Formats: sequence, structure tokens, C-alpha cells
Amino acid sequence: MSFLGGVFGSARKRFGEKVLAQVLGYDGIESAEFDADAFEVRFRFRDAGYGKLVLDTLFKRCEGQPDAERERRVGELLRDFLTENEPDTWDSVVGRLRPVLRGSERMHVELTGFEGRDVMVWRPALPYLIEMVVVDMPATIQFVNTLDLERWGVDADQVFRAAHVNMAGLAMNTLAAFEPPSGTKVLEFADDDGESYVGSLPLIAGWLAGVRTRTGTSPIVLMPGHLGMFVVLGATEEQLPVFLEMVREKYDEALRPLSPLPYTVDAEGEVVPFQVPEGHPGWHEIRSAEAKLAAHTYRVQTEHLRAERYREEAVSELMHVRAPDGTEHTMTPWTDGVPTLLPRAHFICLVTVNGEVFRVAWEDVAAHVRLTPAPGFDPPRYRVEDHPSAEVMNRLRALAR
Repeated sequence: MSFLGGVFGSARKRFGEKVLAQVLGYDGIESAEFDADAFEVRFRFRDAGYGKLVLDTLFKRCEGQPDAERERRVGELLRDFLTENEPDTWDSVVGRLRPVLRGSERMHVELTGFEGRDVMVWRPALPYLIEMVVVDMPATIQFVNTLDLERWGVDADQVFRAAHVNMAGLAMNTLAAFEPPSGTKVLEFADDDGESYVGSLPLIAGWLAGVRTRTGTSPIVLMPGHLGMFVVLGATEEQLPVFLEMVREKYDEALRPLSPLPYTVDAEGEVVPFQVPEGHPGWHEIRSAEAKLAAHTYRVQTEHLRAERYREEAVSELMHVRAPDGTEHTMTPWTDGVPTLLPRAHFICLVTVNGEVFRVAWEDVAAHVRLTPAPGFDPPRYRVEDHPSAEVMNRLRALAR
């Protein structure tokens, strides 16, 4: 860290702190906090509800400008929030609802004493990703929460349905642009300002299946950041590693990363992670992306669970490991006799009371031991305690690798 960076902080941090001070100066705001990692200011209104200012675009537009420009822009955003936060009706917001994809670690955000999963409206979408709903406002967005549902007199299913209906026009317009490719084609759907919600199209039922029908290919969707996406058509096995390396680089560089994994559509028309068998040219890259995303998401969940008071079980960590041959995988320890919440991993390290340790693939353990997801965890956790019988343990030792 440089001397100036250590004493005065980064420009982004100083900017966020100034925005926080300005937000706290408004009478309608009860409390607020600046999250430097997410680069956003979250706040709670005095009457009811929550709001958030995502600072990435605001910072870019104010960079090099005097403080008065930042004050003007933040003031406009807050006026939109305060106006929109006045008691509203379902009829006034239903047409402005939009679905968005976010990492499931967002459920563990603390909002003025509440846990995000208990306050925000969300549902599972893909492994390590959740679907949320926002109200699209002139200069910002507001995530829908349970207080909104009470005020509007609707349930979460109605909110999700309305958000998807509002995307129908965009879905049809983008489908019309797809044609059978001559060779390999990469289409970038940019949304730098977050105004089109084009990156939410994979959530819309039938959209990616429609792309497959119109192009005659198995499309691959890449969503490295929370805005925009890439659609790859006609990729060969040999080309796939190139696209996987591209999405990994963009994921690592993204201010708000979403996923380094590729996605496609299955036979039933559902969006699913793109999978290939071991030995395929893209297998190592996909395995690496799986491990990276899982380790990141479980790390946030593990920290949150370990911070909870009165938890009786041990919360096992998910470790991201690179083998000597370069293959990346995840593993987690299961110590005999200790009540434990296991994360889903490629390998389980069985630790006996005598100090013996051996590693077995998750699928091999699951073939001999009943591993059932415990309710209430996303990503999933599996509640275990004692190791299986000596006979089963011997079988697992024979499968160790």
C-alpha cells in the first residue's frame, strides 16, 4: 500500500464516504452505511423500506468534477428515491418491475439489523445465483423487499410474474435479431448503464430455447458481470477454451462479478450450467470456474454462519485446491463424531478419531452414505455427524484418491 493510499484512502473510498455523508443529511433517511467492497451506499427510510445507491456509474460521471457536481447528482437520485418511497400502490409500480440475477451471497448482507435473506424478495435461479426483483426508477433501482409486498398487498409470486411479463417486449425484439450463424459467432449484449436489463433475458421462460430454435445451434451464455451478457453460437470443442478464458478474465476484472461459468439450455428448455465430460478440451476450464464460484459463494456463507450465536454444528469450510497437474477442485473436511454442516464439494476429506485422513469423491461418498440437504441453506449444506459403519468406511478407503 502506498503512503498516500494508506493515509487518505482510495479515490473510490473517499467518494463513497462523501456520498454517505450526503445521504445521512436527508431528513427522510433513518440510517445508512457505505459498503466499500460492493461500492454502494445502502439506507433505510424513516417511514418504511430500504434503498441503495450503486456508485460505479456515479463515480465515473463525477470523476474530475467539482464536489458540487457530485452533490447535484446524488441529490437528484435521492429525490427520486424519496418521491418513489412515498406510500405507493401496486398499480403504480407493477409496470416498472424487472428481474435481475445476483450472486446468492447477497442473501447474507446485513440491512440495519436484518439479514438480507429475510428482508429481500428472492428465489433460487442457478447454482450460486439467485433471482431478485427491482423497481426501475428514472435514475436508479430499488430492490423489492417484504415490506413492499405488505404495502402493495401482493405475494412474491405475483411480483416475479409481473417482472417477467415486463421483459416480454425486449425478449421478442432480441429473438428477432438471431439468425443461423455461418461459423462461430459471438454476440455481446452490453448494458453499461443498467437501463435495458438485457442480462436478465436468460431468466425469461423460453428465451434461450427460442435462440436455439432460431439459430439451429446450442447457444452458450456468458454472464461474467451483473450487467449485460455474451451469447456464443456455433462454438466448436476446440474453440470453447478460448471463450471460457475470456469469461474468466472478464469475471476477474468486473467491478460487480456474477459468474465465470458458461450456461446453455437443456432438452426441456431450462437454462442450466454448460457441462462437458472429462477429457473434453473445455473440461479443465469449466472445472476451474465451478471451483472458483463455489469457493467464493461458500466463503461468504461460512463467515456468516460462523458469526451466528448459539449454532451447535460446526460449519465446514470449502477449500479451493489446485492439483499438481493443474486441475482445480474443491474439498471439505468431515470429522467423525462432530455435528457438521458440509458444503457441496468435489471431494470430502474423512477425518477419523485416530487422526487418519483420506479423500473420497463426493459422488462415491453419496453412493454409500445418505447426504441430504439441510433446509434453509443456499448454497446447500448437508448435516452430518458420525462416520458410517466400519464396513462402509473400508469401502470408502478403497475409493480414496
